[in-house]
Amino acid sequence: MFGFGQREVQDRFHLTTLGRPYRFVPPRHGRFIPDLLQRCLPWYMKKKYGIEHWEVRGAGRLRTSIDAGHGVVLAANHSRDSDSVGVGLVGIPAKTHLHFMAGWHVLLENWFQHFIIPRAGGFSVLREGNDRQAVRTGIDLIARASRPMFVFPEGYVSRMNDRLGVLQEGASLIARQAARQRDKAASGKVTAHPVIIKYQFLGNLEQTAKATLDRLGIKLKLPFDRALALTARLELVREEIIRVKETEITRGPLAERVPRLINALLSPLENFWEPAEHNGNTYSRVQRLRTAILNHATNTKIVGEEKSKLLRQLEDCTWALRFSSYQPEYLAESPSAERFMETLDSLEEDVFGFIRVDRPWRMVLDIGEAIPVAPRDKSLGQKLKRAMETQLGALATELNQPLP
Repeated sequence: MFGFGQREVQDRFHLTTLGRPYRFVPPRHGRFIPDLLQRCLPWYMKKKYGIEHWEVRGAGRLRTSIDAGHGVVLAANHSRDSDSVGVGLVGIPAKTHLHFMAGWHVLLENWFQHFIIPRAGGFSVLREGNDRQAVRTGIDLIARASRPMFVFPEGYVSRMNDRLGVLQEGASLIARQAARQRDKAASGKVTAHPVIIKYQFLGNLEQTAKATLDRLGIKLKLPFDRALALTARLELVREEIIRVKETEITRGPLAERVPRLINALLSPLENFWEPAEHNGNTYSRVQRLRTAILNHATNTKIVGEEKSKLLRQLEDCTWALRFSSYQPEYLAESPSAERFMETLDSLEEDVFGFIRVDRPWRMVLDIGEAIPVAPRDKSLGQKLKRAMETQLGALATELNQPLP
């Protein structure tokens, strides 16, 4: 496990799942451990992630839905590894606990997570497959109004706090099915609350960034000129990471080269595993490939070179997902301390395999207005997306700080 000086990789895919048959881990419903964790959470967020200030907005909206007896879904953006833990802060002012899905690989990482996550209200989900049991459990928990259920509709860590990724259909489907179940039982309604998690860096950006850029420059053997602007040095690091992964130097702007590199990583795997499926965004492509690889490893005895080959293929999938966040225009279109720091974090993660904890950060969790869920309302996903984008834009305008 990582200590308090560094964070894990953000969208980690634990390779110990390779060849292991999936076993669903259900949630527990006791209150002792959730109560205990809630008391420790502000301290843990400060020590582990450098989040020394936090704020929950709209807790009254959530409390109103709970008091009305509604089944509640909280749909949040997912740009950093700290989101998965920090969402628990919502329960403090709202005086509630949460249910949530946790990737099966997260429960396999160590004994403590396997013990604590179910007792905190979480249950396993096999993201790389059709996990009907996890879906049924989510529907049932919402339909019973057991606790509000938190979901991340993007499905993975986007590494871009000011942009909302493609929302997967699963969250809306679960909410609609729960609404149908409640409607049949005449037991009440289901509401969905859009939630935006936004971070603001409150430290000395120049001092923090220079130290990280120096370490990256040494690791990548870059002849840095320290007189260069911070953004220029950051772009040199990103360019070098791309160059190392390319089989041959491709001229042209990074915005054109990155999609080609993603295709160079994924297309050979798609040709090998599922030649008919080459469409969709990077995450959906990676998800299909991971599913095919894990299914093969589960159904076939893999040893030696075969296992090494599958591990390399999974690593290529991970790199493709990382590169999908390599979007130079993200920082250029709206230069801010926050966008700079999260871009730097992603490059540090890709070079060293972890991120050093910088501090202090501020975390704002903004709970939006309740959206009634109708059993046959297939526009729910679009309603959530529009609401989340509006909240996200307002928070970015309020909290983003200009680069020095």
